[in-house]
Amino acid sequence: MSDQTDGMLNPHQKFKKFWCGFDAFTDAITASLFILGAIAMFLMVVTRYGFSWSDPSVEILVRYSVIWGTFVGIAAAVRFSVNIRFTLVEHLFREKGRRIIQSSANVLTLILAVGLALSGITLTEETMMFDERMPTSLRWFIWPFHAAIFFGGCLLAVQVIRTTVDLWRPIHNSSTETR
Repeated sequence: MSDQTDGMLNPHQKFKKFWCGFDAFTDAITASLFILGAIAMFLMVVTRYGFSWSDPSVEILVRYSVIWGTFVGIAAAVRFSVNIRFTLVEHLFREKGRRIIQSSANVLTLILAVGLALSGITLTEETMMFDERMPTSLRWFIWPFHAAIFFGGCLLAVQVIRTTVDLWRPIHNSSTETR
């Protein structure tokens, strides 16, 4: 069968490249943020204790990196099904019971994700409106912390919807997957 015929038989094939790119992008962002935070923290320790000099902006950079990495990376837990669920109860049921329990957990997670996104955008708007800044000599903005909550909630909502749809989607074996 040609690739065009496979695309007609399996309409989800079109989105496979998009989701692979989306996953690679969020994984790269998460990894970069944690690596940046770890390197900055290491350099801060070396300069503070090795040279008796410390730049307070490095601590803020580490804080931003860890907060953004956490909120962007939380969606990966849902994607890999390592989010907190009642897995002990899942093992007591057959496949349909597991799907129902996992879907229920995903619905609760989706409600929390939407709440996170809404609170993140509200906090971001408030801190931007009042021009709130860090109480340090550098006076960094506070709104990027709250924007991380918004983006993390949005990414989490996307991943929850995606995994719930994948959970109930029938398995399709096209001819290209069996070659």
